[in-house]
Amino acid sequence: MSAVITPSLKSHRQVGMVRIGLGLLLGTIAYTAPISAGISVLLPARIAQMFPDDKVQMLALLTIIASIVSLVTVVAFGTFSDLTRSRFGSRTPWIVGGALASAIFVIPVALVDGYAAMTFWWCLVVAGVSATAAAVATILPERVPVSKRATLSAVVGVAVLVGTALGTIVGSLFVTDMQAGFIIICASGLVMALASAVVAPDTPNTGATRARPRVRVILSTIRFPRRAPDFYWALWGRLALVIGYFMVNGFQFYIFTDYLHVSEEAAAAALGLNSIIFLATALVGAAVTGPVSDHFGRRKAFVILASVLAIIAVAIPAIIPTQAGMIGFAIVGGLAFGSYYAVDAALTSEVLPDVDTQGRDLALLNTANTGGQAIAPAASAALVAIGIGFFPVFIGAIVFMGIAIACVPPIKSVR
Repeated sequence: MSAVITPSLKSHRQVGMVRIGLGLLLGTIAYTAPISAGISVLLPARIAQMFPDDKVQMLALLTIIASIVSLVTVVAFGTFSDLTRSRFGSRTPWIVGGALASAIFVIPVALVDGYAAMTFWWCLVVAGVSATAAAVATILPERVPVSKRATLSAVVGVAVLVGTALGTIVGSLFVTDMQAGFIIICASGLVMALASAVVAPDTPNTGATRARPRVRVILSTIRFPRRAPDFYWALWGRLALVIGYFMVNGFQFYIFTDYLHVSEEAAAAALGLNSIIFLATALVGAAVTGPVSDHFGRRKAFVILASVLAIIAVAIPAIIPTQAGMIGFAIVGGLAFGSYYAVDAALTSEVLPDVDTQGRDLALLNTANTGGQAIAPAASAALVAIGIGFFPVFIGAIVFMGIAIACVPPIKSVR
């Protein structure tokens, strides 16, 4: 059966879906693993050493600043990649260049003593990661037929989960040697970015028409789509779910140390174990949900189901405040987000309003990820400041995930 192909798909060299899937897998891990290692384990541990009494607020501030940097740079790099012309195509220079930049800029993060200096260098790492992320995100709509997108989205979902788990595991192993942990994970990201470009090469486009790279031209492309309600419902739904998830996920290290009252070493070990459990169940969710969604040609029902599972996952440690409760969070959360990532990328790829600005529009959708990660720590820190511990954080996370569910039914152009 012939696939429905968007105009942008026709201009790309014929690279098989298996190779594109492997390229997506490697490219996505390349940018998710470094961020996960930093935000989940290494930075919380470092900040706990620097500010033992104000660690929640200081981690929240760093995360907010870095997320704002990511919010700006991911849109900018998505636009720049749309305008790039090279023998390696428009995306490869940004995939590899971003990973290289992050591998270089991460070296001082664990070496500097001051909070401001650490934040500065981490923001440069985040900017490099944003360049890779913005370029990798365009592969799905540009090079994958609509009929295969949920299956390939499942690959992206698996990659996000593997990258997140890998980053957390590496971070937990190097919590006493943070510089080595940062360098190893970012160097690995660079290797995977290079491998992605080799396995699924982009099409040379040196002869393609390009708008003159004036500031006016660039600024004219950095704008929000008009008359695209489905695009915005998808954007707000993803934003709400990311806020809810990262309200808990971004503070897991402190949830273990302050909510469950275990040592930092035990918290790091528990995070590593939970990451393995989360990954195992997430792989099951992604492997089942992506192909089933393609088979039935439906996206919204699966996104809603995954969001409901995410609410259940967050509710478990709220009701059972023990390490067993956090294991339950990992098991159900893995199923939830494996299923969610497998289908949501397919859904969002089908609500893009313009094939000529897919890099920009996907970058805007990805601002839900970075924007959510900016809002989540502020929300969590404010709820912790109430003075009754981390329990209100779980309730706030559930509320945001409920909002995410409410944003799915109004999407009309996707079943």
